[in-house]
Amino acid sequence: MSRDYKSRNSVKTRKNGGSLWLGLFVGYTLGLVSAIGVWLYISQAPSPFLTQGKEAQSQSSGKSARQSSPPLSAEKKILPHTNQAETSGSRFDFYKILPGIEEPPAEDTFDLAPLPPTATAIKKTPEKIPEKTAVTKDQYYLQAGSFRNSGDAERMKAELAMLGIVASVQIGKSDGNVLVHRVRVGPFIKMEELDRVRASLQSNGMTTSLVRAAGNN
Repeated sequence: MSRDYKSRNSVKTRKNGGSLWLGLFVGYTLGLVSAIGVWLYISQAPSPFLTQGKEAQSQSSGKSARQSSPPLSAEKKILPHTNQAETSGSRFDFYKILPGIEEPPAEDTFDLAPLPPTATAIKKTPEKIPEKTAVTKDQYYLQAGSFRNSGDAERMKAELAMLGIVASVQIGKSDGNVLVHRVRVGPFIKMEELDRVRASLQSNGMTTSLVRAAGNN
């Protein structure tokens, strides 16, 4: 009896050990299969990070394309009169086909005449031609006065100096061989300057006489 009991126990232990190894193998196989399935799903499914990166890249490329594209010209194209007549004719034919619908009155069309271009008139300023100053070969004086007394001559010279006109006192003899003191301004070579000084003296109430300088032919 004791031998039969021992043999039965050994058979049970062998069966328990074999079932344990079988369970471990089956569990390992299932884990490996599930891991392979998860890896395949992750590799084939789209990643949210990749899609976000692609969307951002597409948005940036769209913005750059819009910035680089030139703006459309806002020119209005005027259709020719033939197209307008065709469209109006087809529109009225529609009312002829359908019975019981009145044809709307034709609209009056007006052709707008093109506006004349506004030409900006450019005013040309005439070129100033430099005036030629008359230059004489002879020299002339403007004599403001002739006095026998030298004091009167010096007084006249001082009055001219107050007006900003430089004068000189020249001593000479008159026709009656009388010594005189002549107050003269000059000499002048340009007649324009002579006329300007004469006008200034006349405006201050002084009369002058034109005298040719001695030694001129």
